[in-house]
Amino acid sequence: MALAQGARICAHHPERAGFALCMSCRLVVCQECATTRDGINYCRPCLAKTHAVAGQAGPWRRIVAGLAMAAASLALFLLCARLMVWAVVLLGGWR
Repeated sequence: MALAQGARICAHHPERAGFALCMSCRLVVCQECATTRDGINYCRPCLAKTHAVAGQAGPWRRIVAGLAMAAASLALFLLCARLMVWAVVLLGGWR
């Protein structure tokens, strides 16, 4: 959401014209302070907060994803082993 040229001033740089509105804190920021992430404008402090929150949840998310991948791999391995035994029995055993 770009603002009209010169409509407001940056909350962090009073000498600069406002460029965008931070959707988190609702402050007007200049072009240097504005960062667009996933189509949403943020100021640098709010963007740093979202990165800090994402960084805290990151390690647990990776551990859970790793455990889920290990469980899925084990289940697939056991299914393949069972299918191989079934195929050997169906074909009449080892020759």
